[in-house]
Order: sequence, then structure tokens, then C-alpha cells
Amino acid sequence: MTTFKTTPEQQLQLATIMVEMNDAGLPAVFITRCADLARDDQGVFDLMELWFEEEVEEDRGEIVADLQEILDEDDELPPRPLKKPAIRYGQLDDVASRVSEHKEKLRRLVDAHGGVTVVAEKAGMHQSALSRLLNSASMPRRTTLYRIANALDVPETEVVTDFVR
Repeated sequence: MTTFKTTPEQQLQLATIMVEMNDAGLPAVFITRCADLARDDQGVFDLMELWFEEEVEEDRGEIVADLQEILDEDDELPPRPLKKPAIRYGQLDDVASRVSEHKEKLRRLVDAHGGVTVVAEKAGMHQSALSRLLNSASMPRRTTLYRIANALDVPETEVVTDFVR
């Protein structure tokens, strides 16, 4: 696995994005925390670039929500990495099946509480972000699931599984 480190050119691009975010009225603390993570995290860097290139304000808002989710998750990380058990190649089908079952259960919970639009609003996230979460193959972040649990007024154990990021 290769690690990501911004190049000098990417750092200049990051500075340009930070200025644009500031001009757009985003909080300085938010911008600098995103930039700090983007220097070592290609996903954050790519999201910041995507925000910069996006012209539709609503889509920019969704990207900001995704970045905030990453910042929230970063706040919850332990001071040192935890060793998690590896998932063997032969177990992937089982894991995929369990993730799919979990997403179906989560979808039923969301539908029972008014649907995607209502739950997204209660969770403080964009409707399209919740819809993407429910319809994608990947597992969402733990912090996102906690927000959904709070919006549904159910225990965390109802929405969090072993395979969250």
C-alpha cells in the first residue's frame, strides 16, 4: 500500500482551494483542518479539489458535508492505530453479504421513520448523501451511522456493524 503525500504543486493547489473556501465563507478552522488532512490523505485532497471545481452550490454543500464527516471521524480516532483483524480473501463474499443485509435493514429503518428525506434532515445531512449511503456497496463511516441512529432515535447497536469504516 502506497502512502499519499502532497507534492509541492498539490500544496499550491491546496492553498488556492483554501483561499476560495475562505472567500465562500467557510470557517477558517474547517478549512485549515481539511487542508491538514489533505496533505496526507488523497481522499480529502480529492474532495477539496472536487469542491473547488464544482459550480453548483448545492453540490458544494454536499462535499462540505462529506468533508465535515471525515473531520468528525478524525476527531474520534484513537491516538494510535488499532490493530483490526484482517479479512481473508475467502471471506469477502460472506462480508459482502452481511454488509448488504445490514444496508437492507438500515433502509427499512429509514423508511419506517419517514424516508430518506425526513431522516437526512433529522441527521443533518443532505438527502443525496443518505441515499448514496443506502444504495452503495460500501460501508459508511461510524460517525455517519451514529448521526442516523440519533435521527431515528434508536440505539447505536441498531445501525452499527463490524464493518464500518
